[in-house]
Amino acid sequence: MNQSLSLYWGDFHTHFQNLREADSLLEAAAANIDFAAVLCYPFTWERKNGLLVETTGQRPEFLLWWEKLQQYCRRHHQPGKFVTFPGYEWHGNRTRYGDHNVIYFQEGYPLDDTWSLPDLYRRMKCRKAFVIPHHTGYFPDYRGKDWRYFDPELSPVMEVFSLHGSSEGILTPQGQERNLNLGPLTSGGTLQDGLNQGLIVGVIGSNDSPGLPGRWGLGRAGVWAEELTRPSLWEAISRRRTVAVTGDRINLAATCEGQFMGSVFPAGKRVDVEVCVVASDSLDRVELIHNGSVVETLALSGPNFSPAGSKKKKRYKVRLEMGWGPANAWGFSFPPGSFWRWQGQLRVERGRLVGVEKCLTLPGQEVKGLTSQKVSWVFRTRVRTDAGVAGTREGLIFEIEGTEKSTLYFSMEGWRGQYTLKELVGRSYLVPLLRESGQRLREVFPLDKKNLARADVCFFNARKILIHRACPQEEYQLSHTFRQVKLKKGHNYLYLRVSQRNGQLAWSSPLWPQSR
Repeated sequence: MNQSLSLYWGDFHTHFQNLREADSLLEAAAANIDFAAVLCYPFTWERKNGLLVETTGQRPEFLLWWEKLQQYCRRHHQPGKFVTFPGYEWHGNRTRYGDHNVIYFQEGYPLDDTWSLPDLYRRMKCRKAFVIPHHTGYFPDYRGKDWRYFDPELSPVMEVFSLHGSSEGILTPQGQERNLNLGPLTSGGTLQDGLNQGLIVGVIGSNDSPGLPGRWGLGRAGVWAEELTRPSLWEAISRRRTVAVTGDRINLAATCEGQFMGSVFPAGKRVDVEVCVVASDSLDRVELIHNGSVVETLALSGPNFSPAGSKKKKRYKVRLEMGWGPANAWGFSFPPGSFWRWQGQLRVERGRLVGVEKCLTLPGQEVKGLTSQKVSWVFRTRVRTDAGVAGTREGLIFEIEGTEKSTLYFSMEGWRGQYTLKELVGRSYLVPLLRESGQRLREVFPLDKKNLARADVCFFNARKILIHRACPQEEYQLSHTFRQVKLKKGHNYLYLRVSQRNGQLAWSSPLWPQSR
């Protein structure tokens, strides 16, 4: 693997629809990810004879919005710390050509609503821009991707995962079924459809929604670049040195014949594919896809892959989640926009805190005081005022170096607990804040155990803390070589799909060996 490259995480598809929130969202983004597109969404909804429709084309307010967003983009750009790019959703004929985001290298370019995609491509050739297709797996005639209209230089990558789900293919682990209006997923515009036509395109993930850029669970882009600057990230994306993840930061790199993923290169009849993975949780499998088919699977589940602990020092990952809590459906009357506050700390004894990964869905979260022995946080989660669950849980992943005797001391919202790594390797621990929940029931309704034949309503409406099972390093990190993969003569593509046991996925950009 190329030792000069580092993996940076970001999001090219968060809509900055509320200008009053732009500064605070970009400040929160800088604490959450490494780079972001400050994306204009030049659409609005209107009624035509009572029918709700989304606009197409330019409007004066869009141009004003575009100018202001470029100012925010410039203001928050900090090379080496947090990199921004100006961009917008194309508002031409996306019904016919599919949805695309225009990402500019720098500020000063226009908000271009050119009607057809071929014309948009022609215009962008004289600008430093990317035109990134997204949610491509819908019906190609109605907002899916028609791969006949494609420019590999302007569209070096496509968005394979987002709020909509996965557009990898129709016979793949996750579909693109979350938008019931645009769906369902079908053949024609998926990543594999494009690759099977011989196209050269890499992959990223991104959110496709308003809110916190780089929200966990809605897609993130990983870019292997030499440094955190616009030129370096741009060069890496142009070369397709990218990965897509659903949420967890699965560090994935692959090479073939000495070529890094994203490369097109000559090859013989057989090749070795080397893969390195540092995941965020226990790995389940690593799959090698060759020309649309899974040709080899490295299965990692099973009793021999889960040691019960070790007296030798090594690394573990421990995931902490907080959230759940009372809901209006049970009779409460929390107003919309209500939040719970979570103030907590982790302290490590007989071990060392190596790092913290944030699994955040909302802005306004704070992680502070990180040392090798402790870390503190102040989070907020949404109160369940309706059927939605977005933002009702937040999480952190702690990487700990220690032995089975290393002890983790947690304190949060009046609760204190301690667990050795040996205990945590064996199981997870759920902490319902029952005393707090019981007090709330008495104050709001009022009811107590004497009035309730079933005490489980107190559990149902309790805020909860979940400490997941500790994951030893040998479960989340591996290096492997898929040997002597047989190629067909001519054009081939190979890419990796990584699955964790908790359901989180990662995809590498393909490698394209051209067999002689």
